Amino acid sequence: MIFYALHLPNIEQDRVELLKAACAKLKIKFRTLDPFSFDFSRPSPVQKGDILYRVSRGKLLRALEDYVLRDGVTTFYKNVSSRVSDPFVLEKNAVATPKSILCLTSRRSLLTGYVKQLGGFPIVIKALGGTRGLGVMKIDSFTALFGIVDYLLAQNKFISLRQFVPVKSSARLIVLGKNVIGSIEYQAKGDDFRTNASAVPVVVKKQYSREIQGLAVRATQAMGLEFGGVDVLIDGKKYYVSEVNFPCNFVRAHKVLKKDIALEMVRYLQAKSEGDIAAK
Repeated sequence: MIFYALHLPNIEQDRVELLKAACAKLKIKFRTLDPFSFDFSRPSPVQKGDILYRVSRGKLLRALEDYVLRDGVTTFYKNVSSRVSDPFVLEKNAVATPKSILCLTSRRSLLTGYVKQLGGFPIVIKALGGTRGLGVMKIDSFTALFGIVDYLLAQNKFISLRQFVPVKSSARLIVLGKNVIGSIEYQAKGDDFRTNASAVPVVVKKQYSREIQGLAVRATQAMGLEFGGVDVLIDGKKYYVSEVNFPCNFVRAHKVLKKDIALEMVRYLQAKSEGDIAAK
């Protein structure tokens, strides 16, 4: 058994090092693959029974994952052949999430109708694919909406319009299998409505209710995953899943909680590879 970590050189290296250390503790061979040095003319070195984990997001790593992944390789995907990429899959699976509308047009009449369906201003625009709050903007007027939509569509960005949920903090729950193994709270800074919008956000340890934990687990399973960092917006007694991040930055929870998240991840994948855990 070999644990293969797909990564970009010198990017998210802290995640790679924690996974490597976890493999050493469990006596699992550890290898890294990156899309710049990988020879795509050769067969995949990843064999049945090996473990594969993509350390971060991005088209290059997803292309490498597509090339080396095959049946019999252990991952956090429930089904290798049907990985979920639909940004509206949570809503389709009745998981509470802020109402969203995919926006592929700059037609003023349609945009006006979208705002009405979302409950009026303010609304949120999200350029799909960003991280740490990049591409997430709060919009308070049609003047701003029309200009930003025109610009983003001219940049060939896929964007969604989303209901604004007025919160000053958000929950990040780390889901592994059918359990939440750790949770932290992100707190917005100053006038910024985004709670995870900087390289060094305000983060504290936080335990959440069984209801919120169950919501995070259901959201992860709806995405066809067995691991993920689930962001939940809490507005009084209402809970909304903002996003299921996979892969996710587990290092922050590792530091705040002083818990070896990587070790639990690798131990889970090892058990799954050995047949002790069956995806359902």
